[in-house]
Amino acid sequence: MSKRYRGISDSQANALALARRQAPYATQSQASFTVAWDYRSRQPETLRDAVRMVRRAYQDEIPTKLHEGYDHIGEGGTPKMTARAEGYLFGSPTASDAKRDPETGEHDLVSYYHAPFRACLAQMQRGDESSRKRAAIVAHVTIGSQGPQEAAVAEGVPSWCAKTVAWDALRSFLTRLSDVRIASSNVQDSVTAA
Repeated sequence: MSKRYRGISDSQANALALARRQAPYATQSQASFTVAWDYRSRQPETLRDAVRMVRRAYQDEIPTKLHEGYDHIGEGGTPKMTARAEGYLFGSPTASDAKRDPETGEHDLVSYYHAPFRACLAQMQRGDESSRKRAAIVAHVTIGSQGPQEAAVAEGVPSWCAKTVAWDALRSFLTRLSDVRIASSNVQDSVTAA
């Protein structure tokens, strides 16, 4: 004679225990995820924060190692440069890791810039006059190591509004700064083909 089992199975009990274990932290996890991916949390709150963020973005892509080492000798008897240093010094500021299709000649639709700071600055320098002035202020702050107000005054901004203009220039740069490159010619081709 068989005895009828009245409780839940061991596997169901384990599943319920795992569900209860994660439940207390689900709300905090969702809040943490939302904050981490919210673009507003990555924007500066003050001019000092903006300067710090722009300078950090500039410093992050400068290669720390210029040469392979003294045991790797290049042309002329000097140490051979690393690929990253060579690309940074002599490469295009808008270079990315996009692969090119040999048959069609099209690049990948989405790729990543090797130097996002330089790519963003180069794109701003090719824009209209206000974009070029903002790029010049960013360059003065990062490459020239000037203060934000001094950088704006160096670009012809009156001293009474230099802080506001510098704030606008740095925020607009940080808003545009991204390591993702989207090939616009491929986007146009795919839109017209559809």
